[in-house]
Amino acid sequence: MSAFYWRSASGRRLLIHLFLSSLLLALLSSAVALYSAYRTEYRNNEALLQQISSGYLNALAQSVWSFDIPQVESQLAALVQFPYIRYAMLDAGNGEYFSAGQAEEAGSGDRILQERQFDLHYDNGERSILVGSLRLQLDLVAMRQQVMATAPVVLLKHLVIILLLAALLLFALIRLFSRYAGSQLRSLSDWAERGDIRAPVQLPDDGGENDELNRIGRTINHLCQQIQQVMAERDYSDHELQQLNNRLEQKVEERTGELNNAINSLNRLIDTLQEDRHEQVENEKMAQLGSLVAGVAHELNTPLGICVTARSYIEDSVLLIQERIKNGTLDKNTFSAQINNISEGLLLIDENLNRSHRLVRTFKSLAVDEESDFRSRFSLEEFLQEFAGNNDDFFVEDNTCRIEYNLSQPVILNTCRQTLGLVMGALIGNSLDHGYPDGGDSHIQIHGSIDVTENLLTLIYEDDGIGISNEVRQRIFDPFFTTGRHRGKTGLGMHLAYNLVTRILHGSIEVCERRQGAENQGAEIHLRIPLDLDRYDRTMTEQGLKLVINNH
Repeated sequence: MSAFYWRSASGRRLLIHLFLSSLLLALLSSAVALYSAYRTEYRNNEALLQQISSGYLNALAQSVWSFDIPQVESQLAALVQFPYIRYAMLDAGNGEYFSAGQAEEAGSGDRILQERQFDLHYDNGERSILVGSLRLQLDLVAMRQQVMATAPVVLLKHLVIILLLAALLLFALIRLFSRYAGSQLRSLSDWAERGDIRAPVQLPDDGGENDELNRIGRTINHLCQQIQQVMAERDYSDHELQQLNNRLEQKVEERTGELNNAINSLNRLIDTLQEDRHEQVENEKMAQLGSLVAGVAHELNTPLGICVTARSYIEDSVLLIQERIKNGTLDKNTFSAQINNISEGLLLIDENLNRSHRLVRTFKSLAVDEESDFRSRFSLEEFLQEFAGNNDDFFVEDNTCRIEYNLSQPVILNTCRQTLGLVMGALIGNSLDHGYPDGGDSHIQIHGSIDVTENLLTLIYEDDGIGISNEVRQRIFDPFFTTGRHRGKTGLGMHLAYNLVTRILHGSIEVCERRQGAENQGAEIHLRIPLDLDRYDRTMTEQGLKLVINNH
C-alpha cells in the first residue's frame, strides 16, 4: 500500500505540500522566537538601566560630590562594560566633563543608538543636591546582532521539531489510510485503469456499508449501469436510424424517379403550352391585323369615296362644258357655274386626299420598331424643355397651350429619344383634340421621379381638360377608337402611344381616374419606362438564364 501511495501523483503532491507547509511553519515560529528573544534582551537592558538608576547613580553622585576623579573615571569605565552601553559621559556642572567609551552622533553610520540621561543628586542628610548629569548611549544594533546570531540554531531547531511532528502526523495518516481506505482506493484505481464499465467496482467492506468510499463505489456501479443502458439504447437507435436511412434512400430514389417523370411530363406540357400560346399569339396578331386592316380600310373608304364622288361630279361638269362648246351653246353663266363646281370638287378631293395621307402616315407609324430609332443618352430636362418651349407646335385656333414640367432630380436617360418624343406628342395631341371641346387655354403639367434601384422613370402627365370617362378609359388604347370621329379623328393616336411605349421603350402606360363629378377634372396618365435600356436588356437576359437554370 505504501509503494502504491508514494508513487501516485496525489502522494507526491501531499509530500510537497507537507514539506512546504512545515518550512513555512518553521519560518513563522522562528521569526516569533527571534522576536521574543529580541524583546527579552530589550527588557533585560531596560532592567539593567533601572538597576543603574536605582543603585549606581548614588555612588557616582557621591564620587562627584567628593571630587574623587579616579573613582568617577573608574565608575564610568565600569558602565561601558555593561552589554550594549557604548558610551557614558558625566557632566559635573562646573564645566568639567568625564567620559568613557566611544561616542557617536545619533543617525551616523550604520548604528542605531538610543540615548538615556540621568540626573545625579547627592543627599547630605538635609536635602538633595544636583551635582551633574549622566548621559548613556545604547547600541541597539549590537542587541539585534546578538539575537540574530542565534537565528540559524533557532530555525533549525524549529524546522526539525515541525518536520518530526509532520512525520508523526503523516505516519498516523498513513496508518489510518492503510487501515480504513487503502484497499478500497486500490480497488477503485485498478478498476479505473481497466476502463471497463461493464465490470462493476468490487470494494472490500473494510469500513462498513455506510463508508463514503463504499457509497462512491455503489454510485459508480449505478452510473455504469445507466451508461450501459444509454449505450444500448443508442445502438438500438443507430440501428433503427440506419434502417430508416435505407428506407428513406429507397423512397428518395422512388420520389426522384416520379419527380423526373413529372418534370418530363411538365416539360412536354410546357412545350405544348408554348406552341399553343405561340399559335394563339399568332392568331391574335392576325385577328388584330385583320381588325386593323379593316379599320384602315373603313377609315380610307370615306375620304376615298368622297374623292371618287367629287371626281364624278367634276367629270360631269367637264363633259357638260365640252358638250356646250361643241354645240356652241356655252354661255358665260353656265361656264362660271361649272367652273365653281369643278373648284369645289377639287377642294373636296384635296381635303380627303390629305386626310387619307395623314391616316396612312399614322398607320405607318404603328410599324415602327427598335431598329428604326437608335438609343442615345440625353437629359430629360432638356427633352421636356423642347416641348415646353415650342408651344407653337400645339397651337389651337386662338388659344394657347402652356406646358410645364417638374422633376424631383436631374435625370439622364439612355433610350430612344425620337420614340419618346412621338409618345409625348401623341399625349399632348390627344389632350388638345379631346380635352377642350369648347376651346380655351390649355395647361399641361408633367411630373417626373426616378427609382434608381428598379431602373425606372415615372412620368405623370396631367391636363386641366374635361377628363376621360370610365367607358373611354377602358377602350382608349384600342385602334380606331375615338370620340371625335365627327371631326375627322382616326383613333390611332393613343394606340400608337401604347405600341411605342410597350414595344420599343419596354415600359407601361396607364390612364388613371381623377376627381370624378367635378368640372375640368382633367386627364392623368402614368408613363413608366426604364432609365437605361441597355441595363434593362442585361437584366432580362440574366432573368432568362435564371429561368432556364431553374427549369432544369
